[in-house]
Amino acid sequence: MRGVNQLVVPTTLDVGDRRLRYDHVIDLDRDDPIGNQMASGEWKLSGAMLWLLGCLAPGDCVLDLGAHFGTFALPAAVLGARVVAVEGSPHNAALLRAACAQNDLGPGAVDCQEIVVDTAVGQVEFVDLGPYGTIATPAIGAGTGYPTISASTTTVDLLAGGPFAWAKVDIEGMEAAILAGATRTMSQLRGLVVESNGYMLHHHGSDPHAMVRAIEQAGLTVYEVGPGTLRPLFHPFVQPETIVDYVAVRGTPALPSGWRVTAGRRRDEILDALLAESRHPIAEHRAHAERTMAGLPRRLARHLRARADFNGGYAGV
Repeated sequence: MRGVNQLVVPTTLDVGDRRLRYDHVIDLDRDDPIGNQMASGEWKLSGAMLWLLGCLAPGDCVLDLGAHFGTFALPAAVLGARVVAVEGSPHNAALLRAACAQNDLGPGAVDCQEIVVDTAVGQVEFVDLGPYGTIATPAIGAGTGYPTISASTTTVDLLAGGPFAWAKVDIEGMEAAILAGATRTMSQLRGLVVESNGYMLHHHGSDPHAMVRAIEQAGLTVYEVGPGTLRPLFHPFVQPETIVDYVAVRGTPALPSGWRVTAGRRRDEILDALLAESRHPIAEHRAHAERTMAGLPRRLARHLRARADFNGGYAGV
């Protein structure tokens, strides 16, 4: 039974040559930006998520870390996958369960596990903030005005429901830490999609480079995602944008209908994107760019200065 402030949002999603129709359930009283976009008809699933949905076959077991209210878990289940959806926010988990009932998803289609994934079993202060839920840090927690709850934690390798063939990981800055410690789970995966938020990774003592390294050490190859394309990473690795979804696969990447592998971004394209990020109107994006610039290998730093001169200069180089 739905809560009095919940709204059912009919959703149509094209995955390859299949058109999926299902419902999300959102809360009108929560200022959730993704829920607001859904209510106004502006929300779209990312290209990386569409790639992963296109890879799924009925019966595949999929791990959804940071499930929110089901933006990935619901279409995956509609496609016939068996989804283990891990969500630390009780409010988000309740909306996901309501959506499973709304869509008449059968028993076992979505196993919603209301717990926080960390590097160890225990208790943490968890920031319960819509799609931005994360383990609290000194800068992001009750002491700095964020809504928090006490939450139990587990590790990826202790989650019930595996083994997992595929995974989607979006846990607001803890990706590098939990993937590095998920040895058994990572060894089983055929592929995954992971969000890399340089700003949030920094607040959890890490960075995109550490996250990519953890994935590569598990034997997966990481790709950037363009419209219908997978692009190999340029090495030495640099993430110029603050927030990026990456695809990682074991062996040759699966290519759903309409997808192909192209050449990776060239060095100068990456450096120009980094310069553009350094001028971003949002301060957190500029901070990510400044940290990335400061950590560039010497040769790339020289090329960055040359690109900055070519593009009108930048005070930080």
